[in-house]
Amino acid sequence: MRKALDVVGLPVVCLQTGETIGTVRDILCDSSWNVRGVLLSEQGWFHPGTYIPTERIHAVGESCLTVSGKDAITPLPHLAGLEPVGFVTGKTKLKGKAVITASGELLGRLEDVYFSANWEKLVGYELSNGWFADITEGRKRLYAPPTVIVGEENLIVPD
Repeated sequence: MRKALDVVGLPVVCLQTGETIGTVRDILCDSSWNVRGVLLSEQGWFHPGTYIPTERIHAVGESCLTVSGKDAITPLPHLAGLEPVGFVTGKTKLKGKAVITASGELLGRLEDVYFSANWEKLVGYELSNGWFADITEGRKRLYAPPTVIVGEENLIVPD
């Protein structure tokens, strides 16, 4: 398993030219927590934003993410009809949201997420109850349940 924050910030290297063509800014998932790609640049007034679809990623290493060619860079509007969920960016970003059970128990704040080894799916959460609890007790880990409600401030998970 790999954590999102291990990948965010990695340079993206083109295997054809050896050139660094960008930096991973976020990991994009659909509503079923399937990884759709990595964000290179966010959408702005005069910029559509760019991402690399999962199927165009050659490998995710410790030092960089590699793609076969520059043509892997895709405009964000190609995700039409899908509101991707980002970990650290976007309207529905996950990092920092409170994770609450359906019965009202606060489990902690989402600090990181885990992905399957083949980068197909989000499989777990890393939760914090503050820096003091992180030092004394460590962070909690929670397997990603099949259904999660993503709200403005909270993630609601089943009991």
